[in-house]
Amino acid sequence: MKPHVSPNVVSSLRLAPNACSWSENVMVNPQTSVATSFHYDTPIETQVSLVAEAGFSHISLGARPEHSGYLEARRRSELKTRLADLGLAIDSIHARALHDPEAVEQASATASAAAELRAPCIVAHVGPFNCKSDGIDERLALVLSTCKALVPVARGTGVVFALENMMPGPATDLVRRALQDLDPGVFGLCYDSSHDQIDGPRPFDLIDEFRDRIFTVHLSDRIKAHVDHVIPGEGFISWSAMCHKLRLARYTGPILMEVLTAHSRFQDPALFLREAQTAAHMTWQMIHGGDELARHVGEPD
Repeated sequence: MKPHVSPNVVSSLRLAPNACSWSENVMVNPQTSVATSFHYDTPIETQVSLVAEAGFSHISLGARPEHSGYLEARRRSELKTRLADLGLAIDSIHARALHDPEAVEQASATASAAAELRAPCIVAHVGPFNCKSDGIDERLALVLSTCKALVPVARGTGVVFALENMMPGPATDLVRRALQDLDPGVFGLCYDSSHDQIDGPRPFDLIDEFRDRIFTVHLSDRIKAHVDHVIPGEGFISWSAMCHKLRLARYTGPILMEVLTAHSRFQDPALFLREAQTAAHMTWQMIHGGDELARHVGEPD
């Protein structure tokens, strides 16, 4: 399906004259994804049709399994069939947090479902979104125990786990310390741009630090405190600088837009997805098209 190109997002990212040739000359098959969390009030059956119509190649199942039904055998089978009919693949599933009491059991069930759905990656939080440094050693011990119990699960199902950065500070330090102690073949980073840029703009040091271990991304823009996960171009994040860092990291996975309608100026789900797909497609080209393309792209207004 030919990608939708919206004048709204294009103007927000300020493409220079003659820059639009990227769609034909850079890469033919960009991989783009969107998380089902974009609007949980829209049933999964409607969502997948809209996602396919917008031109995405993938979809990511959000952290509410009751929405997509992936933990229920019948609904999982129906979803798998419907996605195949639409030509969509699942690039990741967002599991429950790994500090929950039943984390190993829950993550194991998610891994089994992911394997059946051919989703290669599971995203998970390792602790609260924000936490103090007090007690972080105890939190780390719990996370490491849980993750190491999931190693045989990962190897048995063929999935990998991506630990998501949280609030800058102790919460993300917990992720950092956990990854330093875990098998890099099984555990990597899910880079979340809105989380990373809290109280920003900030440098993209986290991408540099884990440039060899970024398994997947949750990309979105940020407007201000508590107003985030919006479509690129609606906020302040330096998109070209971030894409440059991801290009240096040689990130090759789908461009996953974890964006929400809640704070976006695009409230209609179909229009919202078309705008998100435009931004995802452009982001793919900025990462894979090299410095020449990136120079055509300015910063958000």
